[in-house]
Amino acid sequence: MSTIKAITIGGVGAQPSLDDVVKVALKTPVALDAAGSERIKKESPAPKAFQPETLSEDAAAPPKLFEALEDVKSRAIVMARLLSIMSGKTTVRLQVVEFLANLLNKDIVPMLPLRANANPSTLTVLARACHGVGIGPDGEKFSSTLTEAGITAPGLSATEHRVLEEGASVLAGLSALTVEAGKKLHALSVALTALSSEVVGLQTKSFDQDFLEAQGYTHATAAGSEIRALLEGSKRINTSKADSAELTHFYGAPQTLGALGAALASAYSATRAEIQSTAVAPAKGIPAAAASPPELVATLDALARALAAAAAASLARTTLVLQTPLTTSDGAVVEPQEVLRGQVAACQTSLTTQVLPMVASAAASAVYRRKEEAAVAAAAAAEGKAKNKGKDRKAAAAAAAFALGKGTTILRQVVEKAAATNPSVGANGMLAVTSNQPLAATAAAVAVASLIPLVNPLSTAGDLGKLLSELRAVVEANQARRKPKIPKGTRDLTPPQMAIREQAFRIITSVFKRHGAVSIDTPVFELRETLMGKYGEDSKLIYDLADQGGEVLSLRYDLTVPFARYVAVHGTTNIRRFHIGKVYRRDQPQMNRGRFREFYQCDFDVAGAYSAMVPDAEVLKVLVEILSDLKLGPFEVKINHRKLLDAMLAIAGVPAAKFRPICSAIDKLDKEPWEAVRAEMVEEKGLAPEAADKIGEFVVLRGNPMALLETLEKEDHPLNAHPDARAALADLRLLFGFLSSMKALEPHFVFDLSLARGLDYYTGIIYEAALKGANVGSIAAGGRYDKLVGMFSGKDVPAVGVSIGIERVFAILEQQVKERMEAAAAAAAADANTAAAAAANEVRAADTDVLVASIGNGLQEKRMAICAELWAAGVAAEFGYKPNPKMADTFQAAFDQKIPFVVLFGEDELANGKVKIKDMDAKTEETVALDTLVAEMKKRIAARKETL
Repeated sequence: MSTIKAITIGGVGAQPSLDDVVKVALKTPVALDAAGSERIKKESPAPKAFQPETLSEDAAAPPKLFEALEDVKSRAIVMARLLSIMSGKTTVRLQVVEFLANLLNKDIVPMLPLRANANPSTLTVLARACHGVGIGPDGEKFSSTLTEAGITAPGLSATEHRVLEEGASVLAGLSALTVEAGKKLHALSVALTALSSEVVGLQTKSFDQDFLEAQGYTHATAAGSEIRALLEGSKRINTSKADSAELTHFYGAPQTLGALGAALASAYSATRAEIQSTAVAPAKGIPAAAASPPELVATLDALARALAAAAAASLARTTLVLQTPLTTSDGAVVEPQEVLRGQVAACQTSLTTQVLPMVASAAASAVYRRKEEAAVAAAAAAEGKAKNKGKDRKAAAAAAAFALGKGTTILRQVVEKAAATNPSVGANGMLAVTSNQPLAATAAAVAVASLIPLVNPLSTAGDLGKLLSELRAVVEANQARRKPKIPKGTRDLTPPQMAIREQAFRIITSVFKRHGAVSIDTPVFELRETLMGKYGEDSKLIYDLADQGGEVLSLRYDLTVPFARYVAVHGTTNIRRFHIGKVYRRDQPQMNRGRFREFYQCDFDVAGAYSAMVPDAEVLKVLVEILSDLKLGPFEVKINHRKLLDAMLAIAGVPAAKFRPICSAIDKLDKEPWEAVRAEMVEEKGLAPEAADKIGEFVVLRGNPMALLETLEKEDHPLNAHPDARAALADLRLLFGFLSSMKALEPHFVFDLSLARGLDYYTGIIYEAALKGANVGSIAAGGRYDKLVGMFSGKDVPAVGVSIGIERVFAILEQQVKERMEAAAAAAAADANTAAAAAANEVRAADTDVLVASIGNGLQEKRMAICAELWAAGVAAEFGYKPNPKMADTFQAAFDQKIPFVVLFGEDELANGKVKIKDMDAKTEETVALDTLVAEMKKRIAARKETL
């Protein structure tokens, strides 16, 4: 007999799971981690300092019998309390912890009160048990139970007593049982829905992934996909012509089960947080831990409603299955009656009783299908006998017509096996149902009684875990066969596309480095608190990660906020850095305009205190150099100042509290007409119409930087009369002068008062670059953010930066390459020399310069040896994996991969110490000595690159 492995608790960094609680509740032993035990011992008072509390006369008196929890629930509560003490700092002695572990391992957990409002409370009863007071699991005095088990009660100090009776361990333990049982019931319900769907011949379009994804509910989509997977191979679906109104509970099953899945996920997260929480020693001024944490209570309430809805839907499906008349092989018609309707009320009050409708669904479905299958098979056999031929063929055809899905076949076998152990089952292994006996009155009822122990998620009888594992295997196997698809807002990149990206990254990185920038990297996810409150209305686009315990995390929205966090964490006072990495936004993607949910950003930032506008000017110079070097086409950089924008709003009469919302509206002017933006300001954001009209007078101002600046600096202009605006105009005059000195101002920059940039963290100049005449939106943006670092460290570090929207840049580059290749192909058709030049300028997925090929058998090792010499010299080369490749295949491969040179040899060439070099572009061939091949190839490759 194998020994059950104990669950070790209290280890450093240990994160106990709900499954751990359930296993111990079902009598898996526990073991205390040695290091954790030593820590508990060190943190507790010295033995001489221990002062046992004195129980009151009432507390020490033998308690009266009370309505007690089931043993499995009491064990779950003790386990939850033990986990919180082992992971916390409570000063509770090791003897108390060991005592609680012994209660679990020797299965002598005292009776704990059932009712939440019991007096004394559940945890108070557990604390008193540490003094030997209470009622044992056998109903006798607990002190006698301990004596018989050879255990001594450790006693408690007053502080230890408070630790044990405070906190949410009761709710956490019971919630762990509920959630884990609910997860099993959810998986079972999915399978039962599939089985019942076969009985009614359901049209399964409502389970299709595309149909469910269009509704936007993730858990419903997952449930529908699992049902379809279990029905894989079934011949019993898509046969019904019943009115869809009659099958509402079938068609709506993904939504009902999806709601249950979502409720389970929320309850799981809240329960896990409580299971992994740490108990602390009571201290003055620190309130006691809540016995009923509001978040956990709310999620459990939602779970109870979802479970009740799933159970009611299961019962409705069972009722529909049993209403369908059955014609037996002798021609009699059986009209089953409705059953189990009285179970609905019980389903809504107890988790365990919710098994009944689900079991009934399985039993009714399996029994009904088995009887119908037998009737049709018998009829086919009789027909075969009458004709004295085709018996086997008819029987096989009848069997094929009743073929179930791969998953539902497994479930039906379990149902029949469980029912076969019941004495009401006939000698043929089928439930006894006759033509004059209602199916509901016998078969379904007997099957339900046989199945309840098997599928009760809190019972050790049966093997529900094995059944669910087998069903899960069917689902996962089907998922592997399902046509894969890429997530919305993302894309795969082919080798040619990656070649274009790598080339763009090289250009961009070279600009960063020639300006003295250093590279850093940060995690792709951050603490959610790091990101929230930095992006204005766009904060809703942040991707939150599923709670994995401990920390609430989100995927980074950009690279700027993580950089500010980096500066704060590392105490950086000045840095010129660049960062290329992926960011994530839960936006509506527009793939044709380069708007994705996952995309690269290339950032360049300067942090530190410097002379006004000096780093700002270099950042903008970097932007101009990158866009120029990439050769994207004519572009413009719109520039404005955040203080100028705020002054403009103040002059228009916008309340300060509405500055950021109004800025977000103004930021849409590059995509929407002024009329739409004005309507948003007035109707959605509550701005006075006259204020909106005043803003409209400002945002139309745009033009040559120096010319517009001089206009705004005139004494009679309202912006020049505002102190913040005047300071902003002085900054811009400095900036435009610096850019002119670096020959960057003309012709690229435009001073545009409609530029708002909706992000909350900008404090100074802001800018945005776009291609002229292209419909791809902005391709770069940035600004000054002097207060962002201070949000994390309390100490401001001025910073300014720019971010290149590289995905849109890639889209433009790819289109340019496509157009060049089409033009080159057209020119090549008329001119062979042009053809060679066109081939040389095509984008290559690989950088291979030489393909080493051979003629004849047994020369693969020589190809490898020559390649090794070329690699050692830094030459990019390939040798081909086929042992004896055909020449036509070799040259086709070189042509397809755009490899410019082929080194070719056979046995004769090798015998003479020679090889041939074929230039694929020039279509020439030359023989050279083998020992000079490396030098010759390096010379030719270098010459070719000079011509490109």
